[in-house]
Amino acid sequence: MAIATAQAADDRSGAAVLVSAAIGNEVVQMVELGPKVIQVTVNDRVVYEDREGRTLSFVNAYNMEGRWLVLLQESVDGKCAARFRVLDLGGTKASVSLPFGTCSDAPKVEQADRTLTVSLPATDGKSTAAWNYRDGMLVRMR
Repeated sequence: MAIATAQAADDRSGAAVLVSAAIGNEVVQMVELGPKVIQVTVNDRVVYEDREGRTLSFVNAYNMEGRWLVLLQESVDGKCAARFRVLDLGGTKASVSLPFGTCSDAPKVEQADRTLTVSLPATDGKSTAAWNYRDGMLVRMR
């Protein structure tokens, strides 16, 4: 995976490319269209758009037996440090999961048997919550 983090002008009026990454055979970009609008594009096709002014970042990319997954982290508000989404570059077209997390910004990520597991400290501070992502499905495990 190659990641470029320099800001660059985009063909779209007023847009700035915040991050550009070559992942597998795809080009993934995070594009800022305005003060509160960020898009995630795959090969110039919009797969996710945030209009709430959240901070969005790439955590890492994972090769799941030829199927690339990208873990995205978004800041939510002062009460919740982070939520996560999975950008799935496999299948016929890229897709983004629903948001998940416990508001912790400290994910522990494991991969096995084409499954990406994201574990986070639970809000009680004593236990752990975990989500599995496999073949386009996100499931809370604990």
